[in-house]
Amino acid sequence: MTHFVVIGGGSWGAAIASSLQRVQQPVTVLARNQQTVDMLAQGRCQKLPDCAPIAPLAATTDHNCLAAATMIFVAVPVQANAESFDIINTIQASAPPAIVALCAKGIVSDNQGGAMLLTTLAQSMIPRHEVVVFSGPSFADEVFSGLPAALVAAGKETATKAIQDAFEGSNLRVYRNTDSVGVALAGAMKNVIAIAAGCAVGLGLGDNAKAAILTRGLSEIARFSSVLGAKSDTIYGLAGVGDLALTCAGPHSRNMAFGMALGRGEAPSGQLAEGSRTVAALAHLAAHHNIDVPITNAVDKLVNHGEDLHQIVAGLLARPAHTE
Repeated sequence: MTHFVVIGGGSWGAAIASSLQRVQQPVTVLARNQQTVDMLAQGRCQKLPDCAPIAPLAATTDHNCLAAATMIFVAVPVQANAESFDIINTIQASAPPAIVALCAKGIVSDNQGGAMLLTTLAQSMIPRHEVVVFSGPSFADEVFSGLPAALVAAGKETATKAIQDAFEGSNLRVYRNTDSVGVALAGAMKNVIAIAAGCAVGLGLGDNAKAAILTRGLSEIARFSSVLGAKSDTIYGLAGVGDLALTCAGPHSRNMAFGMALGRGEAPSGQLAEGSRTVAALAHLAAHHNIDVPITNAVDKLVNHGEDLHQIVAGLLARPAHTE
């Protein structure tokens, strides 16, 4: 019998669990603390205080819930994925390996000071498990509230078909894809481009500038993906242009709101903006492969090196023009 576990009781973990529950799938949320468990049991999510309660969600802090899991969604911040993989290895050491769906959108640093995709880390830490990337344009509050969204499950056919079937009839329409590298990279990079777009809005540079950032940002994603062996069709699908468009739509997006605050000269809120945690590793990986990513590098200079935003913008505008 299929049993689902969602690791992470935050906004996206609760949203995924809510969609599975709507189609009567047996799902348990593995949360970090009892307060989160208690709120989910009331059909509420601590990270989504403005959402109306839904049906109660089964949740626990006991890692042993993973023992019988046949499908695991890892819905924690990028930096916490390694810890989750360790827990999966420990609890499922003598059990049939579950399908593991990666739900975070980012990139991680390796032990040598470099960077790697989350898929690479997962494959090295949980080699017995089939790994799938679960991504696409989706705000957690809308999914939690039952509104529709379309996502991509990228990986091997049997695993992605199992995920697609799990959500059949729910508010999530899942498409299959074999390009896990392209889906993972697009998900990581679109957050960085959204920070840049937010900066343009915060500075008052107008809609033309925002459109230029989205378009040239998509070109950066395509160049980067091509070097890493991704398929071009992926970048122009849900995980690429779809997710980029949503994340740059406005302050509903944490990364966009983060950039808007920087553009206005304000301190960003304490909400997690994955792009701010990811951009240094992306810039490092791009430099290693000699990939031209001026927008990514600009965000890295702003977020991690304290360079002046106006000078960064001037530098971008002063770049030599060339063919598209």
